[in-house]
Amino acid sequence: MKKNFLLACLISAVFAAPAGAWELWDQFKATNLTPEGRVVDYSEAKLITTSEGQSYGMFFALVANDKKAFDEMFAWTEKNLGENQPAWLWGIPDGKPNGTGKILDTNNATDSDMWIAYCLIEAARIWNDPSYLPKADGYLAKLKELVRDVPTVGKIILPGRVGFEEKGVITINPSYYPPHILRRFADYDPYWLPVLEGSINAMVRCSPSGVAPDWAKFDAQGRLVDPQQMEGSYNAIRTYLWSGILSPKDQNYEVLMRQYEPMINLVKATNIPPEKVNIGDMTVNNRQVNAFGACFLPYVAADKAGAVIRTVLTSTEMKGDNYYRNVLTVFGLGFDNRTYAFDEKGRLILPTDNVAVKTMTPKNN
Repeated sequence: MKKNFLLACLISAVFAAPAGAWELWDQFKATNLTPEGRVVDYSEAKLITTSEGQSYGMFFALVANDKKAFDEMFAWTEKNLGENQPAWLWGIPDGKPNGTGKILDTNNATDSDMWIAYCLIEAARIWNDPSYLPKADGYLAKLKELVRDVPTVGKIILPGRVGFEEKGVITINPSYYPPHILRRFADYDPYWLPVLEGSINAMVRCSPSGVAPDWAKFDAQGRLVDPQQMEGSYNAIRTYLWSGILSPKDQNYEVLMRQYEPMINLVKATNIPPEKVNIGDMTVNNRQVNAFGACFLPYVAADKAGAVIRTVLTSTEMKGDNYYRNVLTVFGLGFDNRTYAFDEKGRLILPTDNVAVKTMTPKNN
């Protein structure tokens, strides 16, 4: 009885943990998050903020139980980028920190909208606050407007409102389809199950050599357009991350593991992933990007490559002008450290032991 009581206290403590309980989140906040809730990419002269950055920040805050930062980022997003389908790019034209910012591109980024909707659904569940759900429903309604049925592929979501369908040709970005998010959407609303199935099919079909492309096109008959010309680099790298952090109990986990095995084996051989891979012949350029290694930690954690990647990531200080590197590091090391995971329904799993972080269990649906 005493042991059970102490365990219950530990479990309660982690979910009541104050903001700052996750060191990687503390570092990211100090480096890329402003007090008003704006995630800034300081590598750009216009000090840009993307809807992507806001959505990733919201997820990190959710994992860290930092409700204050979560709400501030969401409020900043709605106020400055718009509600339900925010503009993807905002910045300060004159590049002055105290300058006046504005929307620089009104198109949306579908992956960011998906992450925000997911965070709102999970915030409602984890923090027992149903007020987030109407907001999530607003995002999901706009996402449904971007669903298209590609012959022989299935239902997929366009990467944005404008510029991704022309004369029967559909352009997709496989990194915009995190399987755990679509699985959670399908559990929340059955409408999304065919979209999950179509998205997995599209991910497999557009990676014939086992390498995910940054962008791919399907024609009106569902045929892949010019696969020999496709390349995998900065966009595609997240595809491996999303697939790697998927629950092994999800039926798509093994499908994607098999599909991306050639790229996983390449990383095992080289330790650090290359910057670019040609989809047609698997040739790579000479430059390696150590931040890309974060996306492969789920696959190579027990291998030499995992040790190399882990050492490089943990020994490199976060800097404001390395926004993308910082994001990948928080995602990769956070999963590697078992700070978060996902169950077979796509629900976020948080640690139940804030000392050893050995057991992971989901809160109730």
